[in-house]
Amino acid sequence: MPALENFYKLLFEVSHEIRHGILLLLKDKPMRITDIAKEQGLHHPEIRRHITRLRDIGLIIRDLDGYYHLTPYGETSILFFKDLEFLSENSEYFETHSLQGMPVRLARHIGGLEEYHYLQNAINFFRSTENLFREANEYVWILVDQFPINSLTTIIETINRGVKFRLIENKDRVLNPDIDALSSEEIRALNRTRVTPLVDQRMLSKVPSLVFMSEKSCVFALPDSDNQFDFKGFSSSHESAINWCKEIFQFSWNEAEPRKRLAESGIDFEPIEKKLEVSDTVTVVGQDNSGIDVRTVQEAVDNYNEVILRGTFDFGASTVQVTRSVAIRGEGIEDGAPKTIIYKKGWTFPFTDFDSVFIINGENAEVSIENIHFTDFNHLCIWGAQAKTLEVKKNRITLMTGYGRGMSYGAFGEVVIGIWIRGSEPSVFKGKVSIVDNFIDFARGGAFGGFLSRDGMEDNPEYRPDLFNHEYYMGFGIAVHQASDEVKIENNKIHNANARGIAVTDCLETANVGIKNNSINSEIYGSYPFSSPEAGAGILAQSAWGFQSPGFNLQIEDNTIIFDKQNYCGIKILGPVIANADKLKGAVIRKNSIEVRNGYEGIHVRKCDDFEITDNTILGDAYYGIRISGRTKPEKYDMCALHNFVKNNDMSVLQIRLSDDYAKNHADGKMFSSIIKEASTAHYWLDSYSNENTVYLKESETIIDEGKNNKIIYE
Repeated sequence: MPALENFYKLLFEVSHEIRHGILLLLKDKPMRITDIAKEQGLHHPEIRRHITRLRDIGLIIRDLDGYYHLTPYGETSILFFKDLEFLSENSEYFETHSLQGMPVRLARHIGGLEEYHYLQNAINFFRSTENLFREANEYVWILVDQFPINSLTTIIETINRGVKFRLIENKDRVLNPDIDALSSEEIRALNRTRVTPLVDQRMLSKVPSLVFMSEKSCVFALPDSDNQFDFKGFSSSHESAINWCKEIFQFSWNEAEPRKRLAESGIDFEPIEKKLEVSDTVTVVGQDNSGIDVRTVQEAVDNYNEVILRGTFDFGASTVQVTRSVAIRGEGIEDGAPKTIIYKKGWTFPFTDFDSVFIINGENAEVSIENIHFTDFNHLCIWGAQAKTLEVKKNRITLMTGYGRGMSYGAFGEVVIGIWIRGSEPSVFKGKVSIVDNFIDFARGGAFGGFLSRDGMEDNPEYRPDLFNHEYYMGFGIAVHQASDEVKIENNKIHNANARGIAVTDCLETANVGIKNNSINSEIYGSYPFSSPEAGAGILAQSAWGFQSPGFNLQIEDNTIIFDKQNYCGIKILGPVIANADKLKGAVIRKNSIEVRNGYEGIHVRKCDDFEITDNTILGDAYYGIRISGRTKPEKYDMCALHNFVKNNDMSVLQIRLSDDYAKNHADGKMFSSIIKEASTAHYWLDSYSNENTVYLKESETIIDEGKNNKIIYE
């Protein structure tokens, strides 16, 4: 019991941040009490009290000259607490990753990973290992559950420099059984690693961790709670970290058994005398295996101009990064849908990291992705971060439900996006974009998959789902943000995107955005994204939502929009919400067919000028058919809606909903007109900040004109 009492005293005293700080100061050098007080920013009496407590339990001692030192007991305690500090700093990682497979004597010194970088996703993990290979001059040691085929080219280059390798693989997951999935060049390259005397290889029945190390750096990762490697871990170039990883590797090396070389096992090989060069075409066959598929696809897009994907691919929780010009396409069509399937699984929810199936991020890259069925993913399916040209066409992107698939977006809830264009740093997307002939559906499970019943509350127009607490998600079919060149969004079919079917925001004035011939519908309840009054919108465009964009060129033509649930808006165009940013001007909204049932409004143009809104058909029933609005004038720009032209719009079969309790409760001039004490509804509503607009309407149509100098013409 006395020993335990001392243990509890040690924990108690060191748990105080000031006393712990004093120990860390004395770890570097002896110090007088005056210097300690100055470093801690405290008065002498308070520092003296903490020093007395540390001295009373034997952690520090004072010499004759008045300097305080760590005792051997204090020095040893600091060493042990370093490991606990590392664990506590990375508690979230160790909640889902286990040290159980490692020898206790090594696991208890994990604090040796000094000056580390946390690798929070597979892209960072593989980037760190690639850099490790490239920088190595003497040796590379690798402990893996499976040969890192995604780094095959870099490994060959490293071998060609004369770097010596040691490789330990999981005995039950050696790559040979999957060799048919590789190209002939990949097989030759792989064989080179098997036969060269520069590579010494062994096999282990169970790999306890992933270790990549050289004389300069190391990368380390643990298995997750399902005993799988999700490629999250740590990297470091500190000598202590390299030595700790070396101990782990050496222990596994001593436990492992030698592996026969391919030449000894009777498999033919062709030695490679120079590094691999980029080739034209490769076909990759999916193994429906997360340990293989994402690595082989990554290797293919890194080294071939055309990658043909065949079969079913399980990407697990990983992402394929495209940084160079390549055409990626699935092979075959069956019943009108792509035969090639890619899905992801294995992530934890909720999550706050950006994630996708493919990320395209090469400033000079010309990339196309075609004829693939993406059946499951989290947050994003295809992310265009940067490219010279990006073409996404004839793909099928489906989820049984968006529940549990969104990235947490603060108080706004979780966001799920099929195709997202948003530039990497700097955030402007500089290239041309073509998104054509894709099929997107975020609620293949129907009403159950799209919206879990709230005992009928969802039918109450006042009800708002609690997005922050995961009660619903925000689904965007296609979202384009800060594009600067041509953007073509045509002939896509988008189902059950409960926030926005198509959203284009913050593009630069050089951008020319065409949204044409798309079919957008939803049979599920809207999510009321970003606290907006409408449940969702078929097409939304906005300048300066999160960036001081000056407006962009926009054409919205020949789209078909159908919404089956309440309070949706067909087309919504917004001006800036950021100060000192300009409006959208001179856009065209023409020949669109919009059907809303229990709808909010057909078309809403807010804080925009010189729009042409012509030849659209609006049917169903809604509070407003076409709405023009603005807001108060800020310092620099007039935020009124000016000089818009509205003509030849067919609302002959649109039923204008009468003012009801919901409308009356929100008759504030923003959500509903308040020209009388109770809310008013009409085919057209021009609010008090709409000036000098021209509206042609039929005698049978109603209009609310609250603006100034608007020209109302009855045809």
